[in-house]
Amino acid sequence: MPRRIPSLLFLKSVATLLAVVAPIPAASAPAQSADKIVGEYLRAMGGAKSLEQIRTTTLSGTVTEAEGGPIGSYSLILKSPDKFYLEILLGPLHFTEAFDGRSAWTEDGPAAPHTLTGAAPAVAAASAIFWNSRLARAKKDKIGIRFVGEENIAGRNTYHLQLSFLTGVRRDLFFDEQTHLLVREVLNGAAQTAPPSDTPSTTEFDYSDYHLAEGVPTPHAIDIHLGARILHVAITRVEFNSPAADSAFAFPTLAGRPLPDIPTLLRDVVKNQDIIENIQKQYTCRVEETEEKTDSKGQVTSTTVSNYDVFYIAGEEVRHLVAKNGQPLTGEEKQKEDDRFDKEFDKLRKKQEELAADPKKQQREQEEDEAQISDFLRAERFTNPRRERFRGQDVIVFDFGPNPEYKPHKLAESIVQKLVGVIWVDEQARDVVRLEAEFSDNAKIAGGLLASLSKGSNFVFEQSLVNSEVWLPSYFEVHASARVLFVHAKANVIDRYSNYRKFQVETQIGAPIPNGGTTTTPPSSPSPAGPSPK
Repeated sequence: MPRRIPSLLFLKSVATLLAVVAPIPAASAPAQSADKIVGEYLRAMGGAKSLEQIRTTTLSGTVTEAEGGPIGSYSLILKSPDKFYLEILLGPLHFTEAFDGRSAWTEDGPAAPHTLTGAAPAVAAASAIFWNSRLARAKKDKIGIRFVGEENIAGRNTYHLQLSFLTGVRRDLFFDEQTHLLVREVLNGAAQTAPPSDTPSTTEFDYSDYHLAEGVPTPHAIDIHLGARILHVAITRVEFNSPAADSAFAFPTLAGRPLPDIPTLLRDVVKNQDIIENIQKQYTCRVEETEEKTDSKGQVTSTTVSNYDVFYIAGEEVRHLVAKNGQPLTGEEKQKEDDRFDKEFDKLRKKQEELAADPKKQQREQEEDEAQISDFLRAERFTNPRRERFRGQDVIVFDFGPNPEYKPHKLAESIVQKLVGVIWVDEQARDVVRLEAEFSDNAKIAGGLLASLSKGSNFVFEQSLVNSEVWLPSYFEVHASARVLFVHAKANVIDRYSNYRKFQVETQIGAPIPNGGTTTTPPSSPSPAGPSPK
């Protein structure tokens, strides 16, 4: 991954999104039995057109954990197409979770509210989409639907469907065979294992006691499974299309230190990249890359696991493939990879040497970086800034999305302007420590003739603090749905970084770096004279 973020990271991620969708046969449509079950459900709910006219939904009621126990309150507010606010108050339990269309956050008990990471935001986004659309926009939302079988739920015969979202999230739904209404919803999290972080607290909902509310069948009894706890909710009020301000879903505003100006902070991040790159090139690490190809139902058609040695030079990451699917490279395959790696590394080393020897080239590259961040700042709008803790460090977190008042003039601007997401920045280190982004619309290249990335394609980039001196990549996840030429495909890629080792060069962050510093050339084949990590 490149170090010049955020603008170059976005463009590199776009290239990765397109690269992982290698040509595979176009996927077939969901099974007819699944289509039939969804159609019966939508008819039972009053029809897809009627559901799509619901812009907001408010459910409120009481909640208990056991008969005769204390009574608390329950609130769920939905705003189409992708916002929700869920609050449960019961004795010492004070649980809130929300998704504002870009980021997810939670507040649990005495802990301060914080933005969700790991698998949790993808699960929250899937909840926001499903709870608002009720499958009325499944094709538009690019939800894969698969019929699993028939099962008995609390004495009812049900049809079991599994939903697959572009983020890799799976969701299991169970529909009553007689009424065709939803009786159980199971949140399974992401298909891949995200980095250790937040995990979804709510895992299962059981729905019953349906009554018409403004003509829409609505459950008035909900059992919510929170780990080993089961909460019983009795809905007492249902409202559709009542006003709901966007601020209801936003991260709470907390008193404290003033926040920095976000555009200025991002410019400082870009200016700081040269210092970070000089520290980063002292390190090598291992990367395990898992790539999955999936069909339209979200079922995996192929899986490839590749292991790499990774080196950094000229602000770029250079990978040397050492094993595939658990088997070390040997013979002609190994020689071919060694030659490719040597060629790429030498090319970047030459670039680095030329930059170190030519101040004018350094100045031009700096000007290009400044131009790219300027493009990014014009194309995006930054909202909801807040202070949080991430991996034990104080960070600034903010949401971003398209600036509707700006008309892009370049391909890069046009692509970036279709992204929405969240950025975490270490204010002291002046570096991006986490970034998650999703395409809010289709992104076309050459007017869509060459390639097109589908709405919902997304990626997550995360770093960890190494040796208490520099943030280095730890996790990169991509979920892509794209068309390259005339081939449509879906793919998921996860990179896990580990085993960072430092060469015999010491540099402290913020210290002056003499003419590009010192590098150690990694050999394509191990030898006694190779790098000596410590």
